[in-house]
Amino acid sequence: MADLIRGMSIPVECGFIQASSYDRGTKSSGRVRISGLERLTIRGREILVVEDIIDTGLTLKEIVRSLERRGARRVKICALLDKPARRKTDIHPDYLGFTVPDRFLVGFGLDWDEKYRELPFVGYIK
Repeated sequence: MADLIRGMSIPVECGFIQASSYDRGTKSSGRVRISGLERLTIRGREILVVEDIIDTGLTLKEIVRSLERRGARRVKICALLDKPARRKTDIHPDYLGFTVPDRFLVGFGLDWDEKYRELPFVGYIK
């Protein structure tokens, strides 16, 4: 997100939420947990959700639903990585960096059990 913001030429406000459908391991649990929305001013605003990777789309769909329920005027999605082979919803990014194969990716902020986020590249777990 920091890299994205440095490239923007318009004023922005940033807020952060935490959302996950992963327990320990490399498979989505299917249950989405979101925290932090209550701290944000959403009603009447245009929101850009910045996502590291879109996998099944379940987490992102629930984030968008939650923002819309809280009165967002418009919600757009920006994703660094998109893994369409695993999609379980009809959600798609408005802005996309790269489409990737169906592998468990780590690095450049992506983690596996809170490990490997610090890698300066995107790799995969065998």
